[in-house]
Amino acid sequence: MVAVKGIFNGQTIQLLEKVEAKQNTKVLVTFLDENDPEDDTKDLTAQANGLEFWTNSREDIYQDFFTQRGK
Repeated sequence: MVAVKGIFNGQTIQLLEKVEAKQNTKVLVTFLDENDPEDDTKDLTAQANGLEFWTNSREDIYQDFFTQRGK
């Protein structure tokens, strides 16, 4: 499965990226809310306490997971 961004103009969808796919390939179209999740992440990191989770020892379980995968 491949996800690409696009724009719906009310009648058609224009893809914003080139896609390598056969003709008549089934697609799943999802209409996003007006807020882009990437914008939400940027907003979170812009907050004074947005990255405090780095200092939370309970978050270390994720570091253990990534360390084990890297072996």
